Amino acid sequence: MKTAAIIAEFNPFHNGHAYLIKQAKKITGADRIIVIMSGNFVQRGEPAFMDKYTRTAHAIQNGADVVIELPTVYAVSQASFFALGAIKMIKKLRCVDYLCFGCETDNLELLSTIANVISEESEVYSETLQSYLKNGFSFAKSRENAILKTIAMGGLNISAENVLSVIQSPNSILAIEYLNALKKSHCNTIPVAIIRSDSGYKNNSLRGPYAGAMAIRGLYSKPSTFSFINIKETLKSLVPQNELSSLEENYKVNYPIYMSDFDNMIGMSLVQDKFETKKMDAMFDTTFDLTNRMRNFANKYISAEKYINDCNAPTITSSRISRILLYMLFNYRKDDFTEFRKDDYVYYFRILGFNKNHTDVLALIKESTPFPLITRVAKAADEVSKNGMRMFAINQYADYLYRSVVMNKYGKEIPTEEESEVVIL
Repeated sequence: MKTAAIIAEFNPFHNGHAYLIKQAKKITGADRIIVIMSGNFVQRGEPAFMDKYTRTAHAIQNGADVVIELPTVYAVSQASFFALGAIKMIKKLRCVDYLCFGCETDNLELLSTIANVISEESEVYSETLQSYLKNGFSFAKSRENAILKTIAMGGLNISAENVLSVIQSPNSILAIEYLNALKKSHCNTIPVAIIRSDSGYKNNSLRGPYAGAMAIRGLYSKPSTFSFINIKETLKSLVPQNELSSLEENYKVNYPIYMSDFDNMIGMSLVQDKFETKKMDAMFDTTFDLTNRMRNFANKYISAEKYINDCNAPTITSSRISRILLYMLFNYRKDDFTEFRKDDYVYYFRILGFNKNHTDVLALIKESTPFPLITRVAKAADEVSKNGMRMFAINQYADYLYRSVVMNKYGKEIPTEEESEVVIL
């Protein structure tokens, strides 16, 4: 049996995602699809638009065979650690033949060339990168210039136009990180780039059957959206038909959820940092200069969105600020990451759902990997190491915060993690 893996957020699941799963099977000849999916928080440092179990169900309804949760510590992380955490999981599943990813190009040779430039960190690349950073350029712009200069000086026959078309496209950037992570991890899974069917992640167009997740989320935030009926007709052309009833039933029951729903929690966390623990300094991905900047604006905190914009700077992305605010809520510390890295990143596989007609892939995973498959939260402590339980605890804490916000916003009780069952469809 051949298996292919897809790393995703499915936030929310749409026609482009269904197309990716279908093409992954077609191109690779894979019999089964394993999805490594972010949980209740996503890579940009925001809560997921809808909870992980709903998104799991939508994925299984549309071709996924098993959905495994990407732990929060990797799901809410810069692209390199997001990719590395997911690739380490794929390697340790020991049964994944292909990694399929949506991308603005399927030119794997070009993607690999750029990935090698970054991973090898030559003297030219490193010096150019640092020079631009010291002159106040953003990391993205600094890296862009470092890549272009390294390729030019290396005599590679690749036009600057072709390079820029890749490194300025969000999914291509993530694809490069996957390739880097595969190389660093000595993972033999074969990468397969699949050209995106939609108009791109940041494109807000709702035309045609393929629209990006950002455009779909934006549809819900329009002033005219008083009830689901206002957007149902538009959604019919953007998401699989078998998903529509779920979207309608759960609308204003457990979604949509936005960063603004966490405004009070984040504000309280900043107050606690000022008067009690000073814990910001210990959080993952912080530096002395960055925490000083964040504290300087803490007294002006009104909302997460305004605060993030206030703290933003050419060398500090909004996503990084947003992620650190979430780390403070989850208490995800630098020393946590150090321990996880020492143990090679993976402790367990949290199964969110599976296709009941294709349980052979679950059997294959159980046979192939020495790591425990967690289906019931209550049993995790008996199966996972001490450091693994720390990772699991961060995940649980994040999930409980998400649940609290959902119930507070919509006034309806939803199951706890202990009460939630694996999605079987």
